[in-house]
Amino acid sequence: MEEFATAYATTAGATGWETQALATLFNVANAIQPSRGTGYINGQHRAQAMLEAGVRRTVVLHHVDET
Repeated sequence: MEEFATAYATTAGATGWETQALATLFNVANAIQPSRGTGYINGQHRAQAMLEAGVRRTVVLHHVDET
């Protein structure tokens, strides 16, 4: 998904900085990952900073266990 999003953004005229920022939303090491219970696996501080900046929608990573 990261490759698709960044390629699309580049085609649409996004700057290098914008494309890098977008890539981090899809990168497993940086993505916002809410847990099933309460809280986050990763990205709690990032989510809070985005809320304080007025962002109300973003990409989150949700793992699905296939048993």
